[in-house]
Amino acid sequence: MRTYWAAHGLAALGHEVHVVTNAKEAIAPFRMLMRAEDWERCAAPHSKGSVTVHWTDPVDRSQAYIPMASPFVSKLAAAAARVHSERPFDVIYSHYLEPYGVAGFLAAQMTRVPHVARMAGSDAGRLWHHPQLEPLYDHVLRSAEAVIATGAVAKRAIERGVLSDRIMRGGGIVVPEDLFTPEGPKLDIAAARAEAQADPEFRDFIWGNFAADRPYFGVYGKLGERKGTFALLAAMHQLMLAGLDVGLIVLAHGGAAVQRDFRTRAAELGLVDRVLQIPFLPHWRVPEFLRGCLAVCCLEQDFPIRFHSPITPLEVLLCGACLVGSGEVIRKLPNPEQLVHGYNCVVIEDVNDIAQLSESLAAIAADPAPIALVGARGRKFACEAQEKIDFPHRLEFILTRAARRELPTTRLSAAERRTESGRFPLTQLAAKALADIDRVAATAAIASLDEIDLEGAQNLLVEINRAVDDGAITQSSLAQAAAVEIAIAAAEERHFPARDVTGCDPLFRLRSRRWAVGEFDLVRLVPVNELQFQVLRFNYDVSEFRGATSIADLPSAAASRPSHVVVFHHAADRSPLIVDAATAEFLKLIDGRKTADEIIRLLDADLSTSVDWTQWIESLFGEGLIGLRHIDFHA
Repeated sequence: MRTYWAAHGLAALGHEVHVVTNAKEAIAPFRMLMRAEDWERCAAPHSKGSVTVHWTDPVDRSQAYIPMASPFVSKLAAAAARVHSERPFDVIYSHYLEPYGVAGFLAAQMTRVPHVARMAGSDAGRLWHHPQLEPLYDHVLRSAEAVIATGAVAKRAIERGVLSDRIMRGGGIVVPEDLFTPEGPKLDIAAARAEAQADPEFRDFIWGNFAADRPYFGVYGKLGERKGTFALLAAMHQLMLAGLDVGLIVLAHGGAAVQRDFRTRAAELGLVDRVLQIPFLPHWRVPEFLRGCLAVCCLEQDFPIRFHSPITPLEVLLCGACLVGSGEVIRKLPNPEQLVHGYNCVVIEDVNDIAQLSESLAAIAADPAPIALVGARGRKFACEAQEKIDFPHRLEFILTRAARRELPTTRLSAAERRTESGRFPLTQLAAKALADIDRVAATAAIASLDEIDLEGAQNLLVEINRAVDDGAITQSSLAQAAAVEIAIAAAEERHFPARDVTGCDPLFRLRSRRWAVGEFDLVRLVPVNELQFQVLRFNYDVSEFRGATSIADLPSAAASRPSHVVVFHHAADRSPLIVDAATAEFLKLIDGRKTADEIIRLLDADLSTSVDWTQWIESLFGEGLIGLRHIDFHA
């Protein structure tokens, strides 16, 4: 799936992309149900670029040797070399080490073309640690022009001898928002079933008697204990006992053992008439499946590859479907602090807690009215989460530079490191200005201009203010900006009064009697302070300092109007937020007893006369500044 979107994303940018793959050699149960139009979609011209697919031949007697296996590595490498001889490549890109990274390495050796290697999850977390594979994979990675990796994988690559300058951050995949939408066709379950039954290779992929004539939950991907498969069956059994007439459609398969166990367990629980298992579908057809589900479950838990980040939850959210996700999966999504149980998703903290899982599914089935609103909020989150993902341009950049063998260094200069990690970047700018006119005063205040702590910043501010008063520094904003940074740093270290801080997990900052809240419920709920924070008030507009990286970016003096900054305790690991006067006053009035509507009425009417209060409360809630609960809610 990632390879498909990457290939077509690069082609859309005007590149000629050749995909060399053994995908047609995949055997049951890891096969997609492909129609003629699906095969055609694999390779397609774009307005400027193109994607051409080169398939390896299925193994037959002509490829026989002892012990028998399809020679994937040899066929992939040779096929790539042959295509190169006809249409020379600029760069070879492989995704997943076995067999593609090894084949990519061999093809690069044969063609003398640069190779960029990328790992996925299980290859880095499992195969790379196998003693019979590790030395070869190390060599493949060390030989690559670039290795796309981050975090623990990048660290291990360096330990295994890959030069740090060759390790590149590749950026994520962007799920196409024009395809994964709430609008569009829903999967014709009967037609999909008939297609599979008409094909001898897929006939056994269909199992169960559920006819999709009633509401149904959905799940897709691989089957397995750590995928929440058997917990979900147990929960469905509880729904059946409770008299809820709801089904489960499983767009999922697994190895022979897990497939057998799944069907056996479903039969033992009496779920044959409530479950339908259908074959894998191409990823561009997944939205059709998602749109037809009451809610979609992504229940992966205790997955052994910790850095593995499934993309299925993002697909569910983009389609506006109601996501029922394990806490583990939800926390792996971008900006997980903006996801909230009962607001834009449903979170199952422990998938193996069958009572909790079945209770959540039962609530959705019995009260489906909030589903569309939860899905719409989830889609909004997903679209915003993808905004900053530079795809496919980041991948294009890496491959283009690798083709020229001129990869940029990823090391930062000392100045860049200070700007990136220091707490006092604007104070450092002020210190530089002070040193230019009075180095003695600057060095007397701090030992080094490169490293400034809170005490040093306070000492510097005294000297900067003196220089401003004397007219030696005419840009008073330098003193103002330094004062803001000092006030924020001091507040972050301060122990804030608890007031009504709940200390709960941000995922569960909504506590409601109903499984999800409606559009106009928010103002009727009681706000609570979820994080330790303090609201700082300044007599000048601190927003004018935002984004400044040089003295020239700062005004002569900040505008003389009050501004407010919410500062979190350092343990919260959150950046300060600039808020308006109404928000600052609202936060001060939270006492854990008054509803949001009651607090709004206490605010001075002059603060605003045309505010959409529901949207405003929703914004504060979305930022994590407040939690919300029913006044009589008891967890």
